[in-house]
Amino acid sequence: MTRTIAILGTGLIGASLGLAVGTADPDTAPLGRCHVVGYDADRSQLRTARGRLALDSEARSAAEAVKDADIVVIATPVQAVPELMEEIAPHLRYGAVVTDMCSTKAVVMDWARVRLPTSVSFVGGHPMAGKERGGAEHAEIDLFKGAIYCLCPAVNARPEAVDMVSALVETIGGKPYFIDPDEHDAYVAAVSHLPFVLSIALTSTVTRSPAWKEMQLLAASGFRDISRLAAGDPTMHRDICLTNPTSIAHWINETIRTLVDIRTAISEDQGANSQENDAALLALFQHAKTARDQWLLAPSGQRPGEGQQMSHEELAPPSVTSMLMGNPANFIKNRRKKDKDD
Repeated sequence: MTRTIAILGTGLIGASLGLAVGTADPDTAPLGRCHVVGYDADRSQLRTARGRLALDSEARSAAEAVKDADIVVIATPVQAVPELMEEIAPHLRYGAVVTDMCSTKAVVMDWARVRLPTSVSFVGGHPMAGKERGGAEHAEIDLFKGAIYCLCPAVNARPEAVDMVSALVETIGGKPYFIDPDEHDAYVAAVSHLPFVLSIALTSTVTRSPAWKEMQLLAASGFRDISRLAAGDPTMHRDICLTNPTSIAHWINETIRTLVDIRTAISEDQGANSQENDAALLALFQHAKTARDQWLLAPSGQRPGEGQQMSHEELAPPSVTSMLMGNPANFIKNRRKKDKDD
């Protein structure tokens, strides 16, 4: 049996998916033998993906791509998703499985519930993998190998549909990880979205300085490493921020509090609090170093994967924020609900 996979969007992520599926051994891959058809509104990306053998065939429209597909994978920027769902909805075959690869999940799940027919199953997805360079020309066969791949099945998704998407993830070398959409958005905002926001903030602040021409001669590995994420796709960054605003704003606020603490501790006019501020600054730096060292040394078995559902308590240890405000995912979920009610 050959399954047809339609990939809508053949940039870095979509083309890498096609490469991984196309090079998998059909006799041992969990998904078996596949035929990959691709579509992209940007014809140059589509041609590049086909030229790199990421696709078996090209479609002239999204409707044409999905009409015979067993699995439809949406790999476009997130704000293109609702219009694309409406476009393909009448052309999806009965029982088809639709998934996505977007970096935000709650809003995508809402769009799927409203825009896709009940005759198909939707399983939200997000591979925790990527590069700052976009486009099919930078696609990699092993981009997803060993990566956590978040899955958020819709409430009406058929069990066999969930199994099929899990098999797709395993076929490309990823580790299925089932998670609540709001938890996903809260946690990914901290460990994925906040980093590129901070990278952009640093890069913008420094390069706008009148002294940047002189400063750039002194910029070395530290600036290069921290500014790397600012080289990512601006459209992708914009779409993520606009579709996960509550979660990202939450973590930006927490970062501002930490920066204010650091600013206070290093201010010249410390007075009687000098020793206290010195100790607080050293403790903050030591905590950050220790936490990062432990994270890098943690065995892979202690990280979520292997299709295992984990609670937020298992996913991350209690933080100062959670002790003061409760679990961030619950805080953000309640904020989203309040915003909808208002």
